[in-house]
Amino acid sequence: MKISIEKSTFKELEPLILLAGKDGMRVNDVPGSVWFCAIVDGEMAGFVSCYIREKHGKAVFKSDYVRGEYRRRGIYRKLFETRLNYVKKFNVRKIKASCTKMSLECFLSYGFKKTESRSRKYTDVLMFVD
Repeated sequence: MKISIEKSTFKELEPLILLAGKDGMRVNDVPGSVWFCAIVDGEMAGFVSCYIREKHGKAVFKSDYVRGEYRRRGIYRKLFETRLNYVKKFNVRKIKASCTKMSLECFLSYGFKKTESRSRKYTDVLMFVD
């Protein structure tokens, strides 16, 4: 299995975004968002996005999705690490996210802390960057 992570656009990810919608996920293209796509053996397998507000010293991890047949293969972790390394290049002091039960353990393993649960579906997390 050959996995590559590439910078992408909301438009290029449209087929995956439609699949994510069928899985009940809302995906929005926040102005200034940066998108990363996982390509596995030539197929789009998943994506993550983030946006940075350097003026406020923060980054927000936004949309995360991996197609069902590609889960549990380390793809999400590769996407996560790519996005984390990307935002650390900027002048950010904190990274915020709202995550699902499926992704919560990954966020916690990288040092994010729970801040609140707004619903049964999402938990807000925060990481302070050194």
